[in-house]
Amino acid sequence: MTSLILISLGILLIWISSEKLERYSILTAKKLRISPFLIGSTVIAFGTSSPEILTSFFAALENRGAMVVGNVVGSNIANLSLVFGSTILILGLKKKKISFEEVRKSNSFILLISSIAVVAIVYINPFNLVSSYFLLFLLVLTISFWFFNNKNNYEETTEIVEKSFVFLKLTASLIVLTIAAWLITRGALVLLNDLGLGELFVGYTVLAIGTSLPEISASLALALKGRHEALAGTLIGSNIFNGLFVLSIPGLLDCNSKMSVGWNSSEWNILMAILIFITIMFCTYLLFSRKKEMTLNKIYGILFLSIYFLSLGIAFK
Repeated sequence: MTSLILISLGILLIWISSEKLERYSILTAKKLRISPFLIGSTVIAFGTSSPEILTSFFAALENRGAMVVGNVVGSNIANLSLVFGSTILILGLKKKKISFEEVRKSNSFILLISSIAVVAIVYINPFNLVSSYFLLFLLVLTISFWFFNNKNNYEETTEIVEKSFVFLKLTASLIVLTIAAWLITRGALVLLNDLGLGELFVGYTVLAIGTSLPEISASLALALKGRHEALAGTLIGSNIFNGLFVLSIPGLLDCNSKMSVGWNSSEWNILMAILIFITIMFCTYLLFSRKKEMTLNKIYGILFLSIYFLSLGIAFK
């Protein structure tokens, strides 16, 4: 009962604080005249990935390495199947057109490379300091590439940028988000001990689904507003932040190598295959989607969602 209260309260606070964090981050980005994709892939993506970052940080402090990996893998699969699938399904039901023609092909390639890097690190050793440095190096390269390729492709806007206390509101949102992440992590640990569930399953379900709520909210809002480039940037950026930054946290904190004890990468074989498969599906959809083909949105949405629920069954086993 205690675990459910902690998790529910944490999820509620994440839903509230993430929306505020994204809002004030976007206002700042618009003031700086940043492109829609760059806003999505960095500002919004970092905002929606904040719950994963913080919950993984607290889980790593408890030496729950498998829970962190489950959070990363679960969140990334959820973003590309549950979040994206439900978004295009709703658009299909509303008979709204969607196209990703303006999304650069290189960004799909970067997403695929980052997913391959996640799989490689999981099999090599996700709790190694060298692995963490390698992931962070890839993240710096990716952000640098995005910045230099999108800095002049900004979006003109007539929206009045709210200036009063923006930094204070950003800070307050981040504090609430930190509290929410701690509550969810504590609730997950209580659930782990009370029910005897595995770290992989708890990380893949409780943490991953709970911390993916901001992506669901942001993606649906962007899609309904017709901001398809920003939508793609949010999902791509969130997955890259999760894979390259969040996955580096255990290695940076595991000074005594406790998380490496008993680690068995073979348990992740099927989930790793699903991660690569869903990434290829998502990238293929982005590359070949056209407005005239959007009557198939409902079919694609159901397909993406089916893959996610299949992965849940595998994680439970």
